[in-house]
Amino acid sequence: MFSIKSSGVPLCDGISRRELIRIGGLGTMGLMLPDLLRAQENHGRIKPIGTAKRCIILFMSGGPPQMDTFDPKPEAPVEVRGLFKPIRTNVSGIEIAEHFPLLARQAHQYAILRSVTHDSNIHTVGAHHMLTGNPVPKVAIGEISASPTDFPHYGSVLAHLRPTKAYLPTAVTLPQKNTNTDGTIWPGQGGGFLGAQYDPLYVTAEYKRLQSDPKFYENCKFHTPALTLPEGVSQERLKDRRALLETIERQARRAEQEAKIGVLDKYREKAFNLLSSSETLRAFQLDAEPERLKDRYGRHLFGQSCLLARRLSEAGVPLVTVFWHPDGTSASPSWDTHENNYYHLKTHLMSPCDRGFSALLEDLEQRGMLKDTLVVWMGEFGRSVQVNPQGGRDHWGACQSVVMAGGGIRGGQVYGKSDKTSAYPAENPVSPGDIGATVYSLLGISPDAEIVDQTGRPHPLVRGEVLHPLL
Repeated sequence: MFSIKSSGVPLCDGISRRELIRIGGLGTMGLMLPDLLRAQENHGRIKPIGTAKRCIILFMSGGPPQMDTFDPKPEAPVEVRGLFKPIRTNVSGIEIAEHFPLLARQAHQYAILRSVTHDSNIHTVGAHHMLTGNPVPKVAIGEISASPTDFPHYGSVLAHLRPTKAYLPTAVTLPQKNTNTDGTIWPGQGGGFLGAQYDPLYVTAEYKRLQSDPKFYENCKFHTPALTLPEGVSQERLKDRRALLETIERQARRAEQEAKIGVLDKYREKAFNLLSSSETLRAFQLDAEPERLKDRYGRHLFGQSCLLARRLSEAGVPLVTVFWHPDGTSASPSWDTHENNYYHLKTHLMSPCDRGFSALLEDLEQRGMLKDTLVVWMGEFGRSVQVNPQGGRDHWGACQSVVMAGGGIRGGQVYGKSDKTSAYPAENPVSPGDIGATVYSLLGISPDAEIVDQTGRPHPLVRGEVLHPLL
């Protein structure tokens, strides 16, 4: 992957351009200049709102049940309403499920969308729709993998239209990519038709469990394969010409094997800037955070991931995606609760979600960041009204709940309404495109803009309407 054409003229630091390019070259150019100019000319006619500087997406992989989380139905038949009771929040008239007590105290900070709907019950198809605001551009009858024809992730669009400073990634994904059982990547997580050069920076977690309680962590560390220095190699040594080549070539060969399409030359130079930036590396160090704050977020993978998301956002990363990912403490791999729905929700899922999500909102507010940090909590779809014979709820794209906070969202409200069993929207149906239009507009990007793929074909950024009542 790290290869660009250049002369051997030395740069001011004594490293030739050819050698610098060998560091992490990223292949062929994704957009030709005429197409790039065309994309720049189609910024859209709708004036964006632009109240958010950054966005954090909390993606509950598997699909949370709307009636057991943010849309309780106490008047529904018992086989529909389930075992959980609703509790009052700190906003009059708004109730959520009883196993979200910390979030119930912060309802004034967020808006609940109870009528989000799309037409797929397939994990990967729903995820693509929710993570990009656009449907999968091909017919799917089962789970699918990432493809160069996919629409780009929100963070990838930001990297394309509003890149950050050289030493910062525009988008970061943690603590792990979503994958299928065969190891292939879910669509909607990367650059898609914009090219792999716009993929988010992917981060993985390492953690050590507490001896007193193996469900929780003594410490949790995050690292990125692209930004991890070999043991014994300091940043000072990295800046040396020979050490630079020795250090990066191994990573370049590994990246070469993983890459399926070329990426821009300039991306490779940015990779070096990231790798050699003490400011970037410092943003990933949770050790700098007080122990009490780590406790507040929760000593589990989701909680510590939320804390790192806040840390990265504070450092200037425009978009961070936190995927819910199993950490070995649960028999349930995700929110995909086809069996023992209530047990897994109560024991493994809702408590860490409640703690991490509420801590993030509280922390952002206390730091004065919530007003310009958009936070979106969602999954790929909701769950079925009927409980199956295994005590679980199945896939249900027709209705789900999404939560939005900060960045220009007016908290303390419910938008949309589901029917009496939460099976279908009853009022103000919301599409993933509407969410996408709202996210882009809040981030300062016109929702009717066009982006151009690597073949020169223009695509609408998203098909949807800004949800002005939320603002």
